[in-house]
Amino acid sequence: MFGAYFSRGGLWKTQWKGDFYFAHGSEHSRGVLILVKERLNFELKSCTHDKQGRYIILIGNVQEQPFVLVNIYAPNKTSEQCIFFQEIQTELDSLNIEADCDIIIGGDFNVILDPELDGLGGKPKLKESVKILEQICLSFDLIDIWRVRNPDERRFSWRQNNPVIQRRLDFWLIPSSLQEDVDNVDIISAIKSDHSAITLFINRIED
Repeated sequence: MFGAYFSRGGLWKTQWKGDFYFAHGSEHSRGVLILVKERLNFELKSCTHDKQGRYIILIGNVQEQPFVLVNIYAPNKTSEQCIFFQEIQTELDSLNIEADCDIIIGGDFNVILDPELDGLGGKPKLKESVKILEQICLSFDLIDIWRVRNPDERRFSWRQNNPVIQRRLDFWLIPSSLQEDVDNVDIISAIKSDHSAITLFINRIED
């Protein structure tokens, strides 16, 4: 199992026994981090990240199976999102990966994929940047696994109280071929954050 977290904290060095890979943001915003459990059989092949702390991409073997693990923290503005998602597309296109390699992308995408199901309050709508994200999914045969497992459910991963607005902005994109190996995918409460945590358990990846 691997964990993807959206953090800029340097205290992970004293609190985490396994390996971790991160891209720094500023002192008060951005920053992405991927934690690898100490007992996990993980072999890193390469690590790529941007200077703004918006994404990190690991290529490696998890229990001798090839994976690309991506943690992202997309910008808020649509114009910046278009540039960002295009950069992610370019980075993934440039990877020299094996044919049987599984790509998993998790993080705060700062967009919704369905205005009817993924938004409450305000005026939820699809952004222009979603078209680029959809192209990424098409290129690598990725699916929004939580929505596949919960086709009609309205749950949200971000909220504000005044006025009350809720959105599902955080999700996991995985290859459609991997969905039968997913034991559980969920949205759970997080501490000291306006975002909920998103969890993904894959039964072929064990301690």
